Amino acid sequence: MRAGLALIVALTACVTPVVAQGKVKRGGEPPAVAALHVCEKFAGGDVLAVEAATALGWDAYVQNAESPYVQSFGGSREFPNLGRADLFSLYETYPETTFGYCRVDMIDVSGDGLAAFQSILDLGSYVGDTTIQDDNHYASLTGKDDPSRQLLAHWAGGSFVMQLSINHPKAEGVK
Repeated sequence: MRAGLALIVALTACVTPVVAQGKVKRGGEPPAVAALHVCEKFAGGDVLAVEAATALGWDAYVQNAESPYVQSFGGSREFPNLGRADLFSLYETYPETTFGYCRVDMIDVSGDGLAAFQSILDLGSYVGDTTIQDDNHYASLTGKDDPSRQLLAHWAGGSFVMQLSINHPKAEGVK
């Protein structure tokens, strides 16, 4: 019996660092990238998006939707050295497609908003156009490997905003 317990303790000690490393790696993302990953879950129709966002420190919740074909979500999170992020998302179902949308607003950024904007560009999973006007930075991007993903982001007037849209055709036979 003690040998079995010792084996369980030894295995737990081996597994724990791997789990912790995964959390450190994911937690080490720049705030804008972390927010984008949460948006991808919501806009992609992930049924566990609220739970996943909550596990990452978001106050996420389901909102009342005006239609059985629309799911609506909200959330917020405070990011150290950047400020509060507010999230709104919806997921719409049409006869042949689904449409997901997620917007994150970080108004009155207390940290380096340009670095937040740049972290989205540096991610490499979205490509497209960027422009600077009057010291404001704007990006219009498409998923590098998934053109159904469209991402707008900007750092302007002390605020960082990004909005993600995902349009997917439904699989055959799915209602």
